[in-house]
Amino acid sequence: MRLGIDRVPAFIGPSLIFTALFLAILFLFYREILKSWKQAYLAVSLFLLSGGLGFLWFLRDLFQARSFSVLQFPPLEYTHIGDSYIEWINVVTGQLLPQRAFLLGLPVALMLLIILHRWIKKGFSEVSPMRRIFFGLCSSLLLIIHVHTFIMFVVVCAVSCIFALYKKKQDWKHWVMFAIAAGIPSIIIFSLLYGGEITQGFFRWYPGWLANPQAKNINFFYFWWINWGVFLPFSLFAIIKTKLYKQPFVLSGLLLFIASNLILFQPYDWDNSKILTWSYLFFCIPSAQLLAMMWRKRTLFAKSLVIVLVVAMTASGGLDLWRLLHTDKLSYLMLSSDDLSIAEQFRRISAPTDVILTADKHNHWVTTLTGRPILLGYKGWMWTYGIHYEQRDADMIEMFRGGPLAQELLKTYTIKWVVIGPAELYDYRANENYFAKKYPMVLKNSEYRVYKIQ
Repeated sequence: MRLGIDRVPAFIGPSLIFTALFLAILFLFYREILKSWKQAYLAVSLFLLSGGLGFLWFLRDLFQARSFSVLQFPPLEYTHIGDSYIEWINVVTGQLLPQRAFLLGLPVALMLLIILHRWIKKGFSEVSPMRRIFFGLCSSLLLIIHVHTFIMFVVVCAVSCIFALYKKKQDWKHWVMFAIAAGIPSIIIFSLLYGGEITQGFFRWYPGWLANPQAKNINFFYFWWINWGVFLPFSLFAIIKTKLYKQPFVLSGLLLFIASNLILFQPYDWDNSKILTWSYLFFCIPSAQLLAMMWRKRTLFAKSLVIVLVVAMTASGGLDLWRLLHTDKLSYLMLSSDDLSIAEQFRRISAPTDVILTADKHNHWVTTLTGRPILLGYKGWMWTYGIHYEQRDADMIEMFRGGPLAQELLKTYTIKWVVIGPAELYDYRANENYFAKKYPMVLKNSEYRVYKIQ
């Protein structure tokens, strides 16, 4: 997005704030579990530099090119090489940057996990009822912020409850109070926000995740070997070696990993990566602890092995982050100065509840800058939530083309404004003459015209 300096804080301010908040809370989370700031720093590094064996493809490209230009600017994302079945995109480039809901959900969930961990250690019976109820209410808000993070938190709470009940049987009443405080508002939120719209089942049997025959259709073990590299076998070994299978969060990470390789949690199969991200985050706990134990052996072999392992676990993610720093070669125009200007003018003449007929572009100035409701969101996201949008899309085509039912549909959907620009003309074959003859044009620039429906 090319914006003037005076415009930057309004758009990137929240992202910068939540990024800093996430980094701080992630470190505190690992510090809370590992009891060592050095191990916490190592765990943070393993997580943020996540990746598989893509760096081997980089070495191949470097050898073939025999040029330092490959080092200066890696030609590919080496955690995302679809032709080679590498689909585990680095957490920064694949989750934190493009998915703002996840950037909010991660720090909120990590704060809740830190509180949960402290309460588990001292026992829920030591926590006042009002604090447990308030904690439950806050937990339910994850369903609004990020659904996959909410699923993770439910699993972690269930595992933690089982651990607590096994050790202190008198705690069950306190856990029930917390479950009710979280469960009732969660059910209400789900019914209000999702229940009336989701028309296809989210959950279905899908063994192997992207190695499934309906996806990449490759060997399951090979898929995970190239996608998570040495991190997966090492972290599984570390769970056993450090005995952290007794830690509720680590065990939850293992269960989430298994579940994500058996069940599809959303119609779009890649979205299981949002659950697997939490598995990776939890697996970094035993991995960092075992690496620290190996380093303390003070032998040259042990220290050399630690260095080799850390490099192998972080090289692919590091290459992608290094590539990301070259913003001069990776810049994309999201919104132009004309978009900013017409959006500001439109906000002045429209009401917050006015429904607008416009194309479903994900970066349309109407949807990104005005805060006004549109008739249909980006179709590339609609189907991933199991929402049937075909009828509404057909009605939009009828309205844009000025068909026999256009005027009736405009009234049915209470359309107040119609925006016509490149996407409307190309994707919906908008008949602008129809609107120009019937309705006044109130705004225009080099690309867009806005008509008021009276």
